[in-house]
Amino acid sequence: MAAAIALLAAVIVAAIVAAIVVSIHDANDVPRHGPSGITLTANEAKGRTLFAQVCATCHTLAAVHAVGRIGPNLDVLQPPESLVLYAIQNGFAQGRGQMPAGIYSGQEATDVAQFVAAVAGR
Repeated sequence: MAAAIALLAAVIVAAIVAAIVVSIHDANDVPRHGPSGITLTANEAKGRTLFAQVCATCHTLAAVHAVGRIGPNLDVLQPPESLVLYAIQNGFAQGRGQMPAGIYSGQEATDVAQFVAAVAGR
């Protein structure tokens, strides 16, 4: 009887440990999932966070549930990475607002540009 209880306890502990490992693994993967089943690169996932912090105020982009109406709707525009990077670096003054230059720079600007190009319109 004692052996059966010890075996049952060992099985329960193993199941709990396995559940914890799986939940940790799944939680680490969640930030890498984009719309329409797209798996984001690590840089694109960083770009998503940066976009949500600053760009979502003015732009519409379904991938971050952004519904800004000052800048262009990026889901409609579907800009290539090069255009997004240009706009981040140089700013834009068309339409209803003026996007200032240098909102992000360096790798952060590239991460945002890669994210927008990967998810816009999807």
